[in-house]
Amino acid sequence: MTVTRVDPWQWRSLLQQEITLPREVPEVPVHEAAGAVLGADVHSPESFPAVAIAAMDGFAVRRADLASGTTTLPVSSEIPAGPGEIAALAPGTAARIMTGAPIPTGADAVIEVEATDADPYGPAPATVALRLQEVPAPRRHVRDVGEEVARGDVLARSGDRVGGGLIGLVRALGLGTLPILRPLRVAVVVTGDELAGDDAAPGTVRESNGTMLGAALAGDGVEASALHSGDDHSQLRSTLETAAERSDLVLTTGGIGHGAFDVVKTLLGERGSATSRFEHLALRPGGPQGAGRLPDGTPVIHLPGTPVGALVGYHLFVRPLLPGAEAAPRRIRLGDADPGAGHAHRGGLHVVPGRLGRDADGSERVELLPGCRLAPYGRADAMVLREADESEEGPDGTVLVLGL
Repeated sequence: MTVTRVDPWQWRSLLQQEITLPREVPEVPVHEAAGAVLGADVHSPESFPAVAIAAMDGFAVRRADLASGTTTLPVSSEIPAGPGEIAALAPGTAARIMTGAPIPTGADAVIEVEATDADPYGPAPATVALRLQEVPAPRRHVRDVGEEVARGDVLARSGDRVGGGLIGLVRALGLGTLPILRPLRVAVVVTGDELAGDDAAPGTVRESNGTMLGAALAGDGVEASALHSGDDHSQLRSTLETAAERSDLVLTTGGIGHGAFDVVKTLLGERGSATSRFEHLALRPGGPQGAGRLPDGTPVIHLPGTPVGALVGYHLFVRPLLPGAEAAPRRIRLGDADPGAGHAHRGGLHVVPGRLGRDADGSERVELLPGCRLAPYGRADAMVLREADESEEGPDGTVLVLGL
């Protein structure tokens, strides 16, 4: 039987064109947004700082009262960081001030305590000697209104992932909620009568695809669930209905080859409902692939049953559909690879597990990992994508890489 092989990049592009996952953007409390993806730009509701504040512990002064050398001024007040009214600074005086405290009206500089004769830990002195080589520049050690963030500034963009820094910033600015993309719900349906749990009897294998893909989905911010179906049309149909009820996307693994017991293909392909399209890609591992719609309209992507084929298919074809996932390949220098670690596969795209590292100059590199099938992926943090007839790295010494 002659099989026409489809280009993997064309298949990847086709899925991106045909599958659009829902985009709901609820406002959630800031403390619940950690790790989520923003669904809209976030703007500052106010300027920060809201008032001019001291950037150093020291003395607020008027520059007009200073001269090069030593200037001694009476200390008219003490200003701690905290609430309360702040009196204007009288001409010819200094005010002891703490970091973060409001600058009094009239002051246009802060002289750090290290440049004075004052005891940093004692009470405010009656007078202070300011030892200066020259009159300081205007606004020295003063953080002015909006210096860090102006009202209306964009704090983060739609598509950014919410981290601790953003949470700290928006709380400092008084925001209580953030607009995040609702986490997608994806169900993984693993198929095969041969699949078993921990106690695998002869003729069975331990099921790992559901757990593996669930972990990959969770790492990309997705709410994942896994279901199992045997090689029976009615059971698979019922399992897919259950999966679609609570999911934005369904993934299946297994049952899409050319055998008589490939239940997914015979149920949903040309000889079944014809609601899914199945292709054999010019890709190794993971050549068999498919996609379609379930009866309720839920999109479904069909991945191979071999764990490494399912993993490769996930990163190449599913991940580009997920908001916030780093799915774009990049070129990285190939390290000193073991010649036996992975050879190019003629006639298509060959995916080889790799591990990222750094050269002595700090530039990124990737090393191919020895081994076959799933075993080297236990240590891999990258997939190296070798095009047909590319037995060595490109002319610039780089290869195309997908991070895991």
